[in-house]
Amino acid sequence: MIRNNPLGVSVCLPLAAWIFSQGSHCNDSKMKANSNNSISQTQSGTAKKAEGQVTGLWGGDHISIEVTEGGASIVYDCARGSINEKIVPDRSGKFVARGFHVKGHPGPTRLGEDTKGEAANYVGSLDGETMTLSVYLRESNEMVGSFTLTHGKMGRIRRCG
Repeated sequence: MIRNNPLGVSVCLPLAAWIFSQGSHCNDSKMKANSNNSISQTQSGTAKKAEGQVTGLWGGDHISIEVTEGGASIVYDCARGSINEKIVPDRSGKFVARGFHVKGHPGPTRLGEDTKGEAANYVGSLDGETMTLSVYLRESNEMVGSFTLTHGKMGRIRRCG
């Protein structure tokens, strides 16, 4: 037998309404900008400029970067690289990060070949959804290249061949 329980209804209905109303917000994977135009990360892993850090996929001509909380993986036309620390831009959007650059070649990696690469500095700046990045080999200060990337886009990579 079901009994009328006004106290139970007055507690359960608002709670149920609140739970169901949260469903539309919990899985929201769109970028959201707050009042000072910084971008916050949602569940989709998109750009995150709040707290001075950038994460997500960035791509441009001849380069693609997947930035995580701990660094980044980089793929070029005929090379690859890694950033082994957080990318933390200053107030003006500029950053320098340390990592490695590995020159590539057509075909498979050969036995005994250097797969770690050379120490590199990644010098960049952010302007909204655009990143400019220059890569320098640390020992020789040789510039590997300069790139313009857009957040959320795959890079246009042409494998060496």
